[in-house]
Formats: sequence, structure tokens, C-alpha cells
Amino acid sequence: MLRSVGFTVDSNVVDRLTIFAELNGREIVEDDTWVSVHDPHHDIPLQGWKIHVSARPGTLADTLDRVLPILAGTGCAFKAARSARRLMELNTGDVDPGAVGKAMTIYPDQDAVVELGHALADALSGLAAPRIVSDRQVRPGAPVYYRYAPFAPQYRVDENGDFELIVIGPDGEQLPGAAGPEFTCPPWAADPFRPEPPVAAPDRAGASDEAGEGPPPETSDETGAGRIIGGRYHVTSGVVRGPRGNVYRAADATGRRVVVKEARAYVGENVEGWDLRMYLRNELRVLHALKGVAGVPEPIDHFRHGEDEFLVMTDAGSRDLNRFVAETGLFTTEPASGERNLGALAVRLLEVIDAVHERGVVIRDLSPKNVVLGEDGRCTLIDFGNSRYDRLQLPGWSRGYSVPDQHTDRESVPADDYFSLGATLFFAVTGMNPIMIGPDPVRNVERTLMCLARMFPDVTTGVVGLLPGLLSLDPADRTAAAAEIRSGLPAAGGERSQARRWRPPATPELTGELLSKALDHSVRECAAFAEQLMAGPQDARRESPAVTNVYGGSAGVGMELLHHPQTRSVAADLARWTGRVMPPAKLPPSLYFGRTGTSLFLTAARVTAAPDLDAPEPVAVDGPQRADQAHGVAGIGAGHLALAALDPGETRHLRIAAECARLLVTGQVTRSEDAVAPAQPGSGVSVDTAYAHGDAGCADFLLAYHEVTGDRAAGEAARERSAALAVQAEALIGELHGPDARAMGASWCQGMSGIAGTLARAARAYGEDRYLDLAERGARACLVVAPQAWVVSQCCGLAGIGEALIDLAMVTGDDGYWRHAEEIAELMLVRAGGEPAQPVFPGNDLDKAAYTWSTGTAGVVSFLRRLDRRSGARLWTADWRPAEADPAAHTARGSAAS
Repeated sequence: MLRSVGFTVDSNVVDRLTIFAELNGREIVEDDTWVSVHDPHHDIPLQGWKIHVSARPGTLADTLDRVLPILAGTGCAFKAARSARRLMELNTGDVDPGAVGKAMTIYPDQDAVVELGHALADALSGLAAPRIVSDRQVRPGAPVYYRYAPFAPQYRVDENGDFELIVIGPDGEQLPGAAGPEFTCPPWAADPFRPEPPVAAPDRAGASDEAGEGPPPETSDETGAGRIIGGRYHVTSGVVRGPRGNVYRAADATGRRVVVKEARAYVGENVEGWDLRMYLRNELRVLHALKGVAGVPEPIDHFRHGEDEFLVMTDAGSRDLNRFVAETGLFTTEPASGERNLGALAVRLLEVIDAVHERGVVIRDLSPKNVVLGEDGRCTLIDFGNSRYDRLQLPGWSRGYSVPDQHTDRESVPADDYFSLGATLFFAVTGMNPIMIGPDPVRNVERTLMCLARMFPDVTTGVVGLLPGLLSLDPADRTAAAAEIRSGLPAAGGERSQARRWRPPATPELTGELLSKALDHSVRECAAFAEQLMAGPQDARRESPAVTNVYGGSAGVGMELLHHPQTRSVAADLARWTGRVMPPAKLPPSLYFGRTGTSLFLTAARVTAAPDLDAPEPVAVDGPQRADQAHGVAGIGAGHLALAALDPGETRHLRIAAECARLLVTGQVTRSEDAVAPAQPGSGVSVDTAYAHGDAGCADFLLAYHEVTGDRAAGEAARERSAALAVQAEALIGELHGPDARAMGASWCQGMSGIAGTLARAARAYGEDRYLDLAERGARACLVVAPQAWVVSQCCGLAGIGEALIDLAMVTGDDGYWRHAEEIAELMLVRAGGEPAQPVFPGNDLDKAAYTWSTGTAGVVSFLRRLDRRSGARLWTADWRPAEADPAAHTARGSAAS
């Protein structure tokens, strides 16, 4: 029950709307989130001024009862959250930040929008509800909002194949149409509720502690810089911006640096009626209890503006542990490692934790994002919103970092923070988040320790040796491990010879039988995902277009399914479905994110499984092009070389490949402009050199094109680029063996695993041993950092590394590379949920399964299939050809793999 607001969270909204539809000649369409109601005889405009009604879970029924009689007199369509429980989820901002508060969306006739808006405001006046930050309020005191937006989805597609919701002006101008962090109005549309420009309010948000009317004034720029909050805090930059509330860095009248945290009213309201303001008040209460504790911010101020609340505290700095590791590298157990010494970090963190515990506070949210490191190495802990103090704690936990049973909201004890300390130190020394994909906390902890054992197989003492104790589910073990850090590891980071020893848990050994079972299970899971994809809702009013590309869509999943006899029919169905749902928006021509990869899948499905499938549309190269494989002409050309082999009677594919080669040879291309953080020196990461976005992918395509056509210019360019790549690879291999190497340095997209494949091709083409030597050394260097890889995927993780080892095994005939590839598969099983024979592979967000090719299970299956069959080229390369899947392929590994 929602005790504070008197309403069961599962009150049946659907029944109310069904009765409304029956009485008023309307039709309804349901999905997991919304119930949509429309008049089949009433046309809905494509775009215009829409109205949103905000509500709290406990007022949803009352809101509907007030609104539905008004809507009965109109023909406009609308939708409503299907239950109070669903609205409660929407109002957290976790599902969709733009959905907070939007209990109902109404699509009015444009000549009646003002009349309807005021009628709704009259009916709902006095009801409190979350503020809808993307919209403008019809008038204060009523939870009715409006903004100009699409009614039916209209999209444009960016070069990553992502669909962006748009509105279209009279002259064809396209502007973003999705809800943003503040109200915007397109230049061609006049605000119907405010025909005259509004008078700007004074820029003094929250000038007093008294409740004000309406939201704070809009910020002066995206960061809020230049704004004054609370009448006395000058904003210098933004930290977080969203519907839950913004966080700013600011300075007070004396110039002191502060952080201002906002909690918006009724956002994140739970079944107790508590919202984010309660967490802000709890944090203030805890900070007062911790006043004077070194390593904890000092509370400065707390005030209201309207119904929102603000907390001001001292600024500890912007370098949290996540950022520190990303920018400077992993912590180490070496005594001379300076600011990156793990022992020193453990001691300093525990000193702050102990001081907090002495004041009677249990932190409950210790994780890398909440540990700020000063330039002098000092640690400051932040974010005490759900901490326990004086018998009160608020619900909340950080998956992987909070002790697993914290989500039950039992009374927390100090030993719980030792688990979080262990998880935080695990991140610091490995760069990995704890395993969190499985529902079983015991198994997640066990597999986290398996990851640790892979990185530190011979280290059983010191802080690393104490991590199993800190991560134990037994509070006594955690307390004992913390005591050993406290008593035995001086701040300089020295190690105790008598420190606790631990026996690393055994990791799964990849036998032929286990590989076969894991592969079959994963193929079935991908097929089930494809069937679910095809069964999804097709209502264009509510759903974004289907993603059909290689990277994150149906083409990537379907192409892999074509390689397995048991799923060919599903792949053929998926190909037909893909052809039907191809969006009207102009897709980019790229291989991984656009229509070239999709066309290759459709053609392959027609050749091997679906002879009645219509031929795909030609894929042309148009407009300024990038050079690379992921987005540019190298990938487009490679895709068309594969298409030419599938459809030798169609000459357009070689013509397109020829044009791609010409653009590369003549330099009529642009470099990669991906939003990738600059690589740190010594990390082995090189976006501009690697396969997906850089030189290796371009050289690989030019050489492949030369081998197919004999084109002299492409051959010369390929030879020159291969020679330059060899120089770059030599330096990167050295970095991967160095102390600052990162797992991303071994990746396909930004590192060595794609480069090694290109060098192996060059070795075969030119007969030069130096290229093969570099490729082998590069593959072995990938093995060194592979245990640090935090994802299993093709794009950024272990599958891409494994593919490089298979390439070397096939080129050299050296069985050692097959064994190394099996080691990569074992690392994948450690990071997966479920039993080893029935793994659940996480996506790149780590906490749930994913099935797409570049960041999910389909790409993992591509690697496991090649490992199992010991044959076949990488998918989506110019060398790939469809092969008849051998039902007996599981025996191809031979006795050497058993």
C-alpha cells in the first residue's frame, strides 16, 4: 500500500480506461508501460502542442477521475501510465529521464489546446506532482504542462544508426523533438499560452528559505555557469543535470568552493511516500552528525525554492576514483607506486570509514563514484543520502558494491561497509566492476574473486590477499579482514608477510563438451531474442523504428544465426522481418551502423535460407565520407566485396568497392571523429591506429580489394599503409607490456586485436616474416591484459581479443593460439551469469543480458563458433563467405582440446 497517499500501487488503471473507451467509442492499445486511447474516426496531427498531466502514484486514480470527463468531450487521443506501480517507476527517472511526471500525454486539436489546457488546470488545481522539466506549466498550482513535440514519431538517423526524434518546420527544418532538460520552443511555433514574450524572472533561484512559486529561472547555459542559487551561491559549473535534480559547483560570497545539490519534489517517490527530498534531508542529518570528520564534506546550507530543496556542502573536488583510474591507471601492490599504491588507498579509506563508524553512521553507498581523491592522496567520501544513523536508514543500494542483502533493507551494520570497501579496492586494482549479472550473490562474489585470481594468480597476501575476506558474505570475515588492514598495512603501503592467505577459487576449464554446451545454449538464447524482437509491438504511434543494423540490431543477430542449422529458419524469418520494418528515414551507408551491413545480411539470408526474399536495395556511397571500417568507406567497401562474392552477377558491388578504394587512395575522406576519450600515454589504446576507427581497418580493406581486383593503386597504398602500421604496432605492443596498459588497448575497436589481424593478412600477402612476427607478438600482448577486460563483447572486450587469437591460429597452424583462445572463453564464463554450460553473458552495462552482435551474446557466439569449429573468417570482413554449418562441427576441435 501507498500508506502516505492512500492508494494501492496496482489499482487498475486499465479498467478505468477500458470503461471510458467503451462509453465513448474509443479504441485502446496496451503495452508494458502505457494504455493508449484514441478515436478511430479522429486524425492525429504529426506534431504540435501536446499536453502532459503530472501525477504521483498515490494521486493517479484521482487524476484520471478528474481528467477523463473532460477528455470525453473531445476527440483527442491520449495515453496514461498503465498502473500506479508503473508510474512510480517512471517517476524515478531511471527508466527514462524524460518521462518523470508524465502520467498522461494528451494530443489535442491545435485550435483547442489552450481551452483544454486551462480546463485541465481548473480540474487538477491543488494536486501536487513532480515538475516536468522539459515542459512549461500552464499555470502555477496545477500539474498541467505543455510543449511542442511530435505526436507520431518522426526520426532522423545519425551516423551511429541511432534514431533521433524530430519536429519539422514549414521550410523542412529539422529540430530535436525528444524531451530535454529544459523547455524549448521551435522558432516557427508561438507559445499558445503566452502569446507575448514572458518577462524574465530575477536570476535568484531560492532566494530565501520560504517556499516560492514555480521552478528556478532557466540556467544561463548548459552548465548553469553564471547563475545564482539561493541568492548567494554563484554557479561555476554543472556536475549533474536531469529531472531528479541538478548538482552544481559554485562559490559563496567569500569565494569558498561549494557543491549545491538539488532534490526535486515528488521525484523517486516510493511506497512510503518518501521522495528524493527525504534523501537530501537524511544526507544533511548525517553530515551534521559527521561534522569535523576528516574525509567528509562539511554541511553549509539547506533551503527551499518552491517545493524543491537544495543542500550546500564543501567541495571535495572532481577527481573521483572512477575518473582517477581512467586517467592515471590501476592501483598496484608495488611499494614504490606513489599515489597509485593499493595499500595506501586501503589504509586511507579505512581511516575515514572508521571515523564515520565512530559517529554511529553506516555509509551504505561506498563505491568508486563516491570516493574523491585529493591531489595529496587524501580520500573524501560523498553521498550519504541512504546512510544509516540513529536507527533511520532509507532504501537504496549500489549493485555490486553494496553488500548483496542490503536490497532487503535489513538494519545495516558497520561490517556492511567493509564489503563495499573490498569491492571498491577490487575496482581500483583491476579496473573492473564486481560481477553483477547473476541473481545469486554468492555466485557473483565467487566469480568476482575468480577475476581477481586471473589477474593475480600468485598474490595471496597483502591487500589483494585480504579482498576475499572483505568480500565475504560473513560479517565476521569482513571485520577480520578490515582489522588486518588497520593493524598491518602502514600508510606507505608496505605488506605484512603474516597477512591472511587465500586460495583462489578454481575457474571453469573449457573442455570440448563444455564449449559445445555453452555454444548451443547461447545460440538458443539468441534465437529466442530474435523471436521476441519479431513479436514486439508495431504501433508506429508509440514505438521507435526497429534497429536493423549490425552493431546493435537485427542484422548482427541474424547473420550469426545463419551459421547454425538449428536457427537458420529463425534467421530467415528475421531477414524477412528486417526487410519489412526498414525505417523510411535515410540510413547511413556504413557497414556496422547502416545499410551496407543490413544489405549483406539480407543477401546472405536469401542465398542460404530464404530464396523468396526480395533483393535488397542498392547501397550507394553518397556525400562526404569517413575513412574507417565502422562508419566509413573502408567498411562500406569491405561489405561490398563480400556482397560481390555472394552475388557475382551483380556488378554494382565491385563498382562501389572501387569507389571506396579510390576515395581512400586519393585521400578524399575524413578522419574518425568518434566521441572517444583521448588515450592515456602508455595505455596501448590508439583509436586512430586500430581496426574499427583507424589505419588498420583501412589497410585491411585496400589489401583485400587489391587481392580481389588486382588494382595497382590500391595495392601500392595497402603496402605503404601496412608498413606504417607495423611501426605503430611495435610501439603499442611495448605499451601493452608496460605498467600503464589498459584492457581497451587489446580491443578490436581501439587496440591491438584488430591490428593483429591486419598484420597477419599483410604477412600472408607479402610473405614478410616481420609482419607475422608483429601479429603474433601483438596477439600475445593482448593475452597479457585480457584478464582486465571488463566486458565480453566483440567491440570493446574479450570476444574481439579471442577472434584475433583464432586468426593467428589459422594463419600459423600453431595449436597454442587455439589454447589461448580457450583461455579467453574461460574468462568470458567467469564474467557470465548462470552455470558454465548455460551462461548468461552480460552486455556492456554489465548488470543484464544483451544479445546484439557488437555488445552482446550474438558476437560472443561468433567467437565461440569459430573456436568450436576451428574454421571460418571473422564476420563482417571482406573475407567472410557463407559456409554450410556442419551439424558435427562440435567434433572439429579434436582430441587436443578435450
